[in-house]
Amino acid sequence: MKFTKTSVGGTVEILAADDFVAIPICVTEAAAVPAGMPMTAAGKKVATTSYATAVGMLLYDVDPTKNPNGALLVQGVVDKKKVESHASITLDDTFAVPGIILRDNIGVNE
Repeated sequence: MKFTKTSVGGTVEILAADDFVAIPICVTEAAAVPAGMPMTAAGKKVATTSYATAVGMLLYDVDPTKNPNGALLVQGVVDKKKVESHASITLDDTFAVPGIILRDNIGVNE
């Protein structure tokens, strides 16, 4: 059997612990959405002024032009600094998904 192998850039790991819960989500944006982006249940990015409407955050980068399916993190421990750096956002106290804990006091190599 013949096959081709395509190498892509490594995935960004936003998790700060091994235990997590993620559910499937269909991203409905027109362009790629980075890992760590807060999302609504409708598959849209949450505006930076309304993080309280988030139901979770993307676990991995999703490019809906190629494949709109992704994993929505709903429970777990996340490296806040890595999320803010990768997704180019600033998470504040209005981000309040009950199952997601934002850690910013861990040492992580980027």
